[in-house]
Amino acid sequence: MMPCVAERACGQQDILEARCNDMRIRTGKGLRANARERIQDDHEITAPGMHASAILTYRGANGEPQQIKVSDRHVCVVPAGHTLTAAWTSDAQITSIAVKPAFLAALAQANGYHDCEMTPQYASVDPFMWHLARSIEQQMQSRRELEKSYIESVAIVIGQHLLCTYTDTPAPSVILGGLPRYKIRRAVDYIRAHHQEDIGFKDIADQLDMSPYHFARMFKHSTQESPHQCIMRFRIESAKKMLIESDKSIADIAFEVGYKSQSYFTTRFALLVGVTPAAFRGAR
Repeated sequence: MMPCVAERACGQQDILEARCNDMRIRTGKGLRANARERIQDDHEITAPGMHASAILTYRGANGEPQQIKVSDRHVCVVPAGHTLTAAWTSDAQITSIAVKPAFLAALAQANGYHDCEMTPQYASVDPFMWHLARSIEQQMQSRRELEKSYIESVAIVIGQHLLCTYTDTPAPSVILGGLPRYKIRRAVDYIRAHHQEDIGFKDIADQLDMSPYHFARMFKHSTQESPHQCIMRFRIESAKKMLIESDKSIADIAFEVGYKSQSYFTTRFALLVGVTPAAFRGAR
């Protein structure tokens, strides 16, 4: 699987990118400065930043060009296969999320959707997606690398939102069962053994010979926490043990339990434990 990293896009110093096999996120200025018609290969969500605006030109049902103005309070959702011309203000801060059609189709099947087709929404008022885009921007700007489990979890959240909000097929009313106990045990044992590594829910699902998206849904239903949350919990528990039993630096502990940034480790530790790693060690 392609690593999930936030990095400077080549030749564009103000653009950050995070990606995995199922989704690519780019944020920065000048992403869509030049107006040109293009066909979407992926489902694309565009969330403009503050004071950004654009004139979008798209093909209507009759094939004739239509225009609409997008402001910084809108979210633009364009399904794969649709054509679009976007003329953004040159200094616009934009977050663009490209979702692979095959990923959304697999997620739809795992959730019981059939024959669902996305409907384009060129100027959607979507507070959930807008605020999620802002949160992702902050994560990318504060850290250079994003954990695989984090970006995969974000992909599922976005995919579920697209299915629920931008498809014409009614959401299936299915009563879900949980994972068998032996599969929960195998999943948790794998997380316990590998939580220091950059693992994601697909790696765990492979151990159980399950569809990744079905596994993630069933795991959350059975344990009341997502695979990502479970990985984070094991990492923090390992860190607490090291803080108590060793004199290793906080930076070394962060690296050993799977974090590439001490500042992000400190943030996650404080969120789950209630105090910083230094305060936790000082109170032992």
